[in-house]
Amino acid sequence: MKAAILPMTALVLAACVSSGPESQLGKEDKSKQRIQMTRTSDCVYQSTIDGFNALDDTHVVLFSMGQRKAYLTELEGACFDVRSQSSLAAIDADQNGQICGYGRDAIAYHRMGMVENCRILAMQQLSDERRIELGVGAPPPKPKKAEKPKPEEKPGDTK
Repeated sequence: MKAAILPMTALVLAACVSSGPESQLGKEDKSKQRIQMTRTSDCVYQSTIDGFNALDDTHVVLFSMGQRKAYLTELEGACFDVRSQSSLAAIDADQNGQICGYGRDAIAYHRMGMVENCRILAMQQLSDERRIELGVGAPPPKPKKAEKPKPEEKPGDTK
């Protein structure tokens, strides 16, 4: 009888060990980085915004001036499906011509026939190092100024 109980106990204990999704509860996903932000008074002129990169449902990088300047924005709540959008609108709620991390300014986009409106809670201008850290790339090089053509000397001109 004891000989039959030992294999049965081993079988029951083996059944309790699992590597399925139920055993993974409570474990954090280490692949996602937590985005740290500081609340600043940074703003960007609405008319200069020319691109964006959604990092997740609550963080969007706005680009201005040909992507030479980048601003990390934190959005209120979660703007579902913002990463798959091809266009966004920057809403200047206080109509001062600027999008800021305070006030009522927002990001809006169309999703499933409705307009999603996500208020901006914070905005921070990104340094080149921070842009690379977040994976949005370094800014493009500044265009070189064209040299002014030297005036041609005309025959008979003396200097």
